[in-house]
Amino acid sequence: MLNKFKQKNELFILFLSGIFAGLSIYSIYLIPLLILGYFYFFERLEKTRTIKNAIFDGLIFGTGYFFGCLHWIIFPFLVYEKHFIIAPFIIIIFPLLMSIFYGVSATLIYLTKRVNPDLKFFKISLISLILFFSEWVRSFLFGGLPISLTAHIWSFQHQFISIASYVGVFGLSYLTIYWLVLIFNFYNKKGCFFFIVLIFPILLYFLPASNYDYQKNQERHLVRIIQPNIPQKEKWDRALYQKHFEKLLSLTKDRIPNKNVIVIWPEVALTVFLNEEKELLDYLKKVLPPNIILITGSLRREFNNSGYEVYNSFFILSNDRVQYYDKIKLVPFGEFIPFKNILDFLKVTPGSTDFASGLKENNIQIDFNSKSIFIEPSICFESIFQTFSYNKTNLFINITNDAWFGKTTGPSQHLAATVFRSIEKGIPLIRSANSGISVIVNKHGKILRSQRLNSTGYLESNIRLGDNKTFFMKVGNASVTFLILILILFGIIVDLIFKYRKKD
Repeated sequence: MLNKFKQKNELFILFLSGIFAGLSIYSIYLIPLLILGYFYFFERLEKTRTIKNAIFDGLIFGTGYFFGCLHWIIFPFLVYEKHFIIAPFIIIIFPLLMSIFYGVSATLIYLTKRVNPDLKFFKISLISLILFFSEWVRSFLFGGLPISLTAHIWSFQHQFISIASYVGVFGLSYLTIYWLVLIFNFYNKKGCFFFIVLIFPILLYFLPASNYDYQKNQERHLVRIIQPNIPQKEKWDRALYQKHFEKLLSLTKDRIPNKNVIVIWPEVALTVFLNEEKELLDYLKKVLPPNIILITGSLRREFNNSGYEVYNSFFILSNDRVQYYDKIKLVPFGEFIPFKNILDFLKVTPGSTDFASGLKENNIQIDFNSKSIFIEPSICFESIFQTFSYNKTNLFINITNDAWFGKTTGPSQHLAATVFRSIEKGIPLIRSANSGISVIVNKHGKILRSQRLNSTGYLESNIRLGDNKTFFMKVGNASVTFLILILILFGIIVDLIFKYRKKD
């Protein structure tokens, strides 16, 4: 009886360790929780005697981890009453399914026990690679979900993410995982332990970005980001459309400067098919000052032989010119339903029609201040995915609506993932979010301005453009492969050195 109670108690602690590790992902100040969570996980795997127990431990830790970092996934199912009954199943089933990644990782880590004990650093490299590969696979499998990556814990302190301009977000994830495994392996050697805990953050802090420069006199361009904070339940209410529209116009025109300015409204700020609204376009041209270039989210409809397609679109309105980009990566169960005949009841957003995926290149040129600016548009969670546009891009603009996730850590984690696009590309990031968090980020990943969650207002700043020419953009994720190979080689060399010293 006592033995069973002890086992259950240990499994509960393992589950809590996973929660701690998951909750820590969105803040650098919670790194101690990340270390403690993984420490207990590694300790369990060290003591595990069977592969069956290793799989089970991985599933328990993984369920806790994804419950901790992705608990906000339940909130879109709490917006409309028809989904209330589904919500409890989502909060249970989603972490359980995602925990399979940790179950597989734990199995492979268990098998590393067969590695020669003298090859300590090689084993560290192997365990780090297993955990990293799990993170990599879930970022691409079935469309991918590269959110709550280990690297995201550093997101909001730009000094710590400069290395992403060389190895990208995945390179930083691998290094952070390697660091966690090192900490566990040297916890009983106090001198080494404290050195390892401190040296990695110190190195990250002082490493300059690959596109660092001193061009302080470079021309600046004025941008204004609008955050209307329209509640999700009201957003699609036709009776409130005019009220929301007037709110957007008021924030746009409030103390607008005389100089040219790019104004950005959030995702589907205009809940109409904008390409069919000539009167609305004419009205916007009439009421907005001529020095404004307006970027807004809206819907676009295109008719064909079988009916029509609906797109979630990014519009740029400049004088008499209308340019657009249609969202390519769609949100499952929000913008389209996989296996629609079976799972149609899980659709979160209003309406029965699925959105169509865009085909147009995500690169738009505009003329601003007598210069050509090349914008990479991004809608909603597209910003969490790496993109490799080798055209000249100066500015990354993301429009989104995180009102679905309320006051949870969801909007913070979405932003944490998005910030890496600026440092990877070496271009500023402009983000307009309906309910927050809206930000202006420079090309080094530093947040210059931010509008807090669930608040109404606007941000304004003069920004310097970037050039999309970081080391990472030149070589892509091949840099991560080189990094992994270097650390494995380093581990083998260190192991051989220690082996020969023992012989002497």
